[in-house]
Amino acid sequence: MMRRFLFYLKFFLKGGYCNDWQKLKWAKTSWIGKSVTIFFEKPSSGDQSIELGEGVRIGHFSDLTVGSNHRLRIKDYTTINTHCKIIGDVTIERYCLLSSNILISSGAHYATRYPHMLIRRQDEKVLSDEVGRREHSKPVHIEEDVWIGVGVYIKQGITIGRGSVIGANSVVLKDIPPYEIHGGNPARKLKDRLDFRPKNHLRADSEEDRPYFYRGFDHYYTGNTKELGLPSYGQSSIAIPFFSNETIILKGIRTSDKPILLKVSVDNFPAGEHSISENMFELKVQITAAQFLKRKADNYSFLNFEAPNSAGSVFSIISVDIINSL
Repeated sequence: MMRRFLFYLKFFLKGGYCNDWQKLKWAKTSWIGKSVTIFFEKPSSGDQSIELGEGVRIGHFSDLTVGSNHRLRIKDYTTINTHCKIIGDVTIERYCLLSSNILISSGAHYATRYPHMLIRRQDEKVLSDEVGRREHSKPVHIEEDVWIGVGVYIKQGITIGRGSVIGANSVVLKDIPPYEIHGGNPARKLKDRLDFRPKNHLRADSEEDRPYFYRGFDHYYTGNTKELGLPSYGQSSIAIPFFSNETIILKGIRTSDKPILLKVSVDNFPAGEHSISENMFELKVQITAAQFLKRKADNYSFLNFEAPNSAGSVFSIISVDIINSL
């Protein structure tokens, strides 16, 4: 209670404004600068929230705003510099660096839906019914380790891949793949940060393999501890080559004191639930469903993990090996 009170006191003394403290979730190490506005639009729903993870820094004079049923999530060790404005359904994953004067929004105005009307009236008309309100927001997702330069605009519905760099004053109008450097208006590819090609064999102790431990792993303290494997936060993803009828052999360590239930999927297709009680574990993952095998080929697939109802790290991944099922 005292910690929460001190957080509120510091926030107000810095000239901050928040119109609904109940919907703001923040970690002990979150930091908010001077004159930051945190605004929840009314009417609101139970899903409306703003979440700030461990080590998150919100720079001076920035604005965080969510609509009636939006969630804005800024995850651990992400820094947002001064005069940034983030609006609506936006997820910024861990370890991101955002410079100043950045605008990110999951919404938009309507100029051509009913062109004979004022733009303001078009907005009101679209948002006057449930379907319009539901389709108005198109989530923005910024993956881990992204660096966004000063003055960048990111429009609704955009996904920016892990490890990408967006140059200053860029206008991002389409998705950006992992580990690419983009710039300009509209933003276009300038070069690769690295040659992102997921492999059949991945090791957590290999620095060159770590970019493929795509989301939800503890990259920040890697090398500073003696812990074996790469810790997962319970919901995590690994990039692998496009997966069809192979077999995945996964080796890891249970770091929780209690047995865990680990749900595994590939490209959002369920690949089984595994109860893990041993300290060292090995899982075999296969999918033979016709719907899965007939999906459109892509450059890579995602091996996803979820440990429901877990807090913090409950398991670590040591290695991933993809072998031919024949």
